[in-house]
Amino acid sequence: MTSYGGRQRPRAESGLGARGARRRILRVSGVACGAVRCGHRVTAVYHSAPRKQETKDPRMAGKMICHVTRPDSVVMEVEVDSKANGEDCLNEVCRKLGIIEVDYFGLQYSGCKGENLWLNLRNRISQQMDNLTPCRLRLRVKFFVEPHLILQEQTRHLFFMHVKEDLLKGHLRTTPEQTEELSALMAQAQFGDYNQNTAKYLYSELCGKEPDLVTLSSIVAKHKALDGQSQGTAEYQALQLVSSLEHYGVEWHHARDAEGHRMEIGVGPEGVSICKEDLTLVNRIPYPIIQVATQSGKSVYLTVSKESSDSVVLLFKLISNRAASGLYRAITETHAFYRCDTVTNAVMMQYSRDFKGHLASLFLNENINLGKKYVFDIRRTSKEVYDHARRALYNAGRKDLVAPPGERSPTHSPSRTSHGALEGEVDCETDCGSCPQSRALQERLQKLREALLCMLCCEGEIDSAFCPCGHMVCCQSCATQLQLCPMCRAKVDHVQHVYLPTCASLLSLTVVNAAPLPIHQGVTSHTCSPEGYSHSEKICQV
Repeated sequence: MTSYGGRQRPRAESGLGARGARRRILRVSGVACGAVRCGHRVTAVYHSAPRKQETKDPRMAGKMICHVTRPDSVVMEVEVDSKANGEDCLNEVCRKLGIIEVDYFGLQYSGCKGENLWLNLRNRISQQMDNLTPCRLRLRVKFFVEPHLILQEQTRHLFFMHVKEDLLKGHLRTTPEQTEELSALMAQAQFGDYNQNTAKYLYSELCGKEPDLVTLSSIVAKHKALDGQSQGTAEYQALQLVSSLEHYGVEWHHARDAEGHRMEIGVGPEGVSICKEDLTLVNRIPYPIIQVATQSGKSVYLTVSKESSDSVVLLFKLISNRAASGLYRAITETHAFYRCDTVTNAVMMQYSRDFKGHLASLFLNENINLGKKYVFDIRRTSKEVYDHARRALYNAGRKDLVAPPGERSPTHSPSRTSHGALEGEVDCETDCGSCPQSRALQERLQKLREALLCMLCCEGEIDSAFCPCGHMVCCQSCATQLQLCPMCRAKVDHVQHVYLPTCASLLSLTVVNAAPLPIHQGVTSHTCSPEGYSHSEKICQV
């Protein structure tokens, strides 16, 4: 209350109804602002303009878009679930490319400090990326193998493109003679047979200097000698040449030593290479003398055994914690892939938890998956990957032997049946694709054939047993080359030849001893006619 000449007068609190008040309305970018002045006080009233309601595509709800760059600089767009693991994205990319040998590849991304990091395929993508939409990844070869171990043409082409990029970046060193041959092979793979108007050679990019006339003539002569070779053959020969180089399959990491000197740490199939910035070799550490590798923050420690009883601890400092974790992972995973017979559970099941997952494991269940992040991203060794790829390719080639239910080849779909049925009508006497007995017998026969195949070559039938363990998993030609049993790793004293049923005897056994499927009441039984079918498809006759 304020006194005016002995009279008390109420003060206008809001100023809206006060005497002598002035009101000003300002409009700034669609927002109404009302200012009321009363005495020495100014009260502002804001009126917000209504916002437009954002509309989201219902088809993209719960989805994530990933842009994956291939080694040939082609960008692929992949749509996965928002909670998908890295493995889901890689499998989708390889499915589009028709690649079965997925274990050789990985997905890379760039960290906040420019470091190259591998996406852990066993963990969620959203937990590893910095919430970038779309996620930008790179399809790269993570584990290099010899060219003759690559079974698919598509896989070999991606290997070649990755190796070509490493050559152009200077990660692989070649002699002048090797550079000339690689220039001719790359030109043959890219441009085909020699043509003076279209031929272009990468000699200057590979060695850093322009070729003289003698060198150019030698490259042209080598290119002419490749006349008639296909692109796949030229890429295979180039990979064979590159696989003999010193740093083939080596992954490089930028680091500093304990004194702060810059160096390059190369992790490869044979061990860890310590080089200067120009890739001049300083020290090579083979895997057998590495006792243990550990990571702490931005540092990675290698405990190396010497000829004496003492051991030495080497320190490598990296730019970030993620980079140090990448070097630690690379050493462990590369050693397991190339040097071990199988991946141990100690490596495969090692994981960490966040705070929320740690609390849940303490109070709910110790084996709960909440907040679990796997440390390493490897499930198979090089031997297991090769065996898995051969079996996958074999199974893919055998799928066409069993037709999908209800589908028949045009050669087995006559336009008129033996009973005079018109084209398009279904006759149960000739339509074996709809016969449940036929499908069941065919699937059973295929499983029996696969069970009798050698687990190593996937070609011969099992006819040998390892003694003394007694496992029968190989043919005789493969069993005689093994010193340890592939199942239990026991030492093989000798191989005993055994006689198991052949596929031909199993065929008759399956047809004779197969139990008939139950027939529901009200359904008329029928007999499949063998007319119009090959000998291998007559097993449905009962």
